[in-house]
Amino acid sequence: MIQIENEQLTVQIDPLGAQMHSIKRNAAGLEYLWQGDPKSWKRQAPVLFPFVGRLKDDQYEYQGKVYHQTQHGFARDREFKVVEQSSERVVFELRDDEKTRAAFPFAFVLTIAYQLDEDRLLVSYRVENPSNDQTLIYALGAHPGFNVPVDEQGSFETTQFSVSPAIDYQQVKLVAPGPFNDLEHPAVLHMQQPIQLDHELFDEDALIFATKGMPFTATLTEPQTNHGVHVQVNGAPFVGVWSPYPAQANLVCVEPWWGIADSIHSDGRLEDKQVMSRLASGKHEDYAFAIQPF
Repeated sequence: MIQIENEQLTVQIDPLGAQMHSIKRNAAGLEYLWQGDPKSWKRQAPVLFPFVGRLKDDQYEYQGKVYHQTQHGFARDREFKVVEQSSERVVFELRDDEKTRAAFPFAFVLTIAYQLDEDRLLVSYRVENPSNDQTLIYALGAHPGFNVPVDEQGSFETTQFSVSPAIDYQQVKLVAPGPFNDLEHPAVLHMQQPIQLDHELFDEDALIFATKGMPFTATLTEPQTNHGVHVQVNGAPFVGVWSPYPAQANLVCVEPWWGIADSIHSDGRLEDKQVMSRLASGKHEDYAFAIQPF
């Protein structure tokens, strides 16, 4: 386990999946990150790459060949290499190899940096295409889960969820059996006022905000203690908000997505898949979000 810290925060990251393992505010000693439970959700903050969400039949076709891939891709289960480390910053790297190319026939370099900035944790990604002549087609996402409530004085049902800007958002619905997206029939999320959390909010899977790349902050707050977390996102087309259901647990994930699950109408061809990034050979693309516990 790799640890970075400053006067305000202590953060631990596991090289397996480059997944955050712990986020604590030093003054209170409170654990903000979900610690995993096989009865509800065993993970904590998986990195989603090279796909976000589920593929139809857990497979896709590229250049006439069928490849199998589980939900959210393989990065979360791969060992990352530490390529830079200091007291307040650590950088992980994952490169394609024979095993990844069996499921995803592309050359890539995925770099993830965790950097402390006073009371915030900055998470940044760089995707590089090192190939000479192949366009890299991929998606990327984050899936951090937070304890709700952070301490024992509140409860899941007394915690409030709010967003900024506090406006109406298009909601991308998810439909069984995937869950798959239905981009063609959006609903509306009225977010002018905070929402009181309830497990039934997630009975149809994640609430997906179509943020369309604008600056967006999601906040979880327990009013009795005023503890919670801000997740600040800029440039992501979607932000998913999820809690396991019906296997209820005291956690909520706030997930910046640069991609989305397959459509219910997907033809299975990677070239036709919605909301995928395309990176020319020799190019790179950067992504980021921030976590601010309070």
